[in-house]
Amino acid sequence: MSSNPNPQSDDYYKVLGVHRSADDSQLKKAYRKLAIKYHPDKNPDDKRAEEYFKAVAEAYDVLSDPQKRAGYDRFGKDGAKAAEQGQDMGGMGQGFGGFPGGSRGPQMDGRRAQEVFSMFFGGDDPFASFGMGGFDGGPGNIRVSVQHGPGGAARMFSTANNGGFMGAPRRQVQPKQTARYDVLPMGAKVVLVGLQAAAEKNDEVGVVERFDAAKGRYNVRLDEGGEVLALKEANLQQMLSGVRLTGLTENPDMDGKSGTLVATRRAGDGSPRYVVVLSATQKTVSINGANLLLPRGALVTVAGVQAKPELNGRKGTVQSWDGAAKRYVVQISPADQLKLKPANVLLCAPAV
Repeated sequence: MSSNPNPQSDDYYKVLGVHRSADDSQLKKAYRKLAIKYHPDKNPDDKRAEEYFKAVAEAYDVLSDPQKRAGYDRFGKDGAKAAEQGQDMGGMGQGFGGFPGGSRGPQMDGRRAQEVFSMFFGGDDPFASFGMGGFDGGPGNIRVSVQHGPGGAARMFSTANNGGFMGAPRRQVQPKQTARYDVLPMGAKVVLVGLQAAAEKNDEVGVVERFDAAKGRYNVRLDEGGEVLALKEANLQQMLSGVRLTGLTENPDMDGKSGTLVATRRAGDGSPRYVVVLSATQKTVSINGANLLLPRGALVTVAGVQAKPELNGRKGTVQSWDGAAKRYVVQISPADQLKLKPANVLLCAPAV
């Protein structure tokens, strides 16, 4: 039975949170999630995340290689290192006891960890996998279960063609919804955050399929495996492509650059900082809201409007940016459209 990943563990299986009998697809799934979670580009200036990134790369590098894994299973990290160097493990003796241990395994520095990452994802873009399906060949078997908990997740269903045994899964017929602008739009890309009852799903990427107004939850289909979860807005980080940097007087060379918003963090004063991966260079920057122009489709909250305080707290969807007036055009209902200053527009995003 798998366990929660522990990048601080000395046991490679525990680092990835997989059982000792884990197959290749289970190793890939575990590494994929942890590598994205701890990648330095997603966690700028976070030394602990950098160490965790190297730890999961080292664990995956060993366990995904049949010879290194066999050596590790018999003699621990010494056995893995011997296999890496092509040494004959037959003369290593019985003193190792066949259990993981020691600290002389393959050395994983930052450069090599990035090489493992790039080889796994097939490119140098640290977030190239966002928007792709899983590496496991598609969804698993049909499963139906429901879980409720303080984290706000209720696992609804996942389907697959199970070799024809149960026939093709029936298509779920969803009732037609009235157009809404105060919720995340259908097709919005999101990252799962802050889940407690289903913590293993945090940092996975999915697509909003619909909003269940009666329950106040979004149906989100995960990229990896196709599973659908019912989630609160507080557990969804919008992934916005086409955000643009602006007003960077101290860094004019970066002014006007565009990229993808992938995370939100809290600054020391409690204000949100937005983590953006720039499209041209793949460089990651942390920007405050005043220096970020949001694209069409971003869900925002109206705030700080003094002339019409009744608007404060209303949610809407960005339709466009009026550069001449320096205002966002925000739709808050089918009949109501507002023009708002950037200072009166807050991105709906959980800051962690």
